[in-house]
Amino acid sequence: MILYMYDNLSGKVIAITGASKGIGAGLAQDFHQRGAKLALCARSDIPLHGSPDVFTSNFSVTDKNAFSNFCSDARNNLGEIDLFINNAGVLEPVKPVRELEGDELQAHLNINLLGVLYGSQLFADQVRARESEGTLINISSGAAWSGYAGWAAYCMGKAAVDRLSETLSLEEKDIGLRVYAVAPGIVDTDMQKTIRASAKEVFPMVDKFLEYKEKDAFNTVSFVAEHIIRLVFGPQEDDSDVVVRIPSEKS
Repeated sequence: MILYMYDNLSGKVIAITGASKGIGAGLAQDFHQRGAKLALCARSDIPLHGSPDVFTSNFSVTDKNAFSNFCSDARNNLGEIDLFINNAGVLEPVKPVRELEGDELQAHLNINLLGVLYGSQLFADQVRARESEGTLINISSGAAWSGYAGWAAYCMGKAAVDRLSETLSLEEKDIGLRVYAVAPGIVDTDMQKTIRASAKEVFPMVDKFLEYKEKDAFNTVSFVAEHIIRLVFGPQEDDSDVVVRIPSEKS
C-alpha cells in the first residue's frame, strides 16, 4: 500500500493518553519529529517531558477531574487540539471467564472503557465550543472483532470502544467532530511481552504470538503513525468508516 507522506505537522496540536510507553510513546515521538505540538499524559514518567512544545501531566484516565484539567491546561498551553488520541489501556486480567471477578473486571473497564469515554466527552466539549473541527481517535484492537480465550475483559472493553466511537460519530458529526476507532495491528510493546509470557492453559493462542516475535511480523509504530496521519490530515471521505483496521505492514 502506498501511503501519503506528511513529514510536516507544524502547527498541529495532538493529545495522547497513555504516552509513557508502547504505542502512545512511539506515536508521540513520531509526531514530535514531524513538528507537532503535543499534550501527553500517563500515570508514569513520559519520555518527552521537558521537550519544546510538549505539555505533560501524570494522572490516571479514571480520574475525570484530573482528565478535565489536563484537557483545559493543554489547550491553554498549546492552543486548540486538532487530534485527540485515547490510547491508555491495559490487558490484564488474563484468565478464563469462569474465574473472572467483578472487581477486577470493573478496574479493567475503568481504564479501557471509562477512560475512553471521559476523553471522548472532554474533547467533544472542546470542539463543540469552538469554530474549528477536530478528530478523535480511540485506539481499538482486533480483539473487538472476535473473542480470544483468556481475554474476556479486553475483548469486552475494546468491543465497547468501537460501539462508543460509532455512536459518538453519529451524535457529534454536525459539530465538526470526526471520530475513529483504530485497531493498530500487532505492535511489539510491553503488552506483547505480557502476552508472550502467558501460560498456554490460560491463553491458548500464545504460540501464535511467539511466532509473531520469531518472524518479526509486527507493525512498526512509524507505519501506524503514517496511517493515522493520512486518516486525519489527508483527503477526507464523507462515507469513511468509523471503525478502522490498520493492515499488516509485513504480510
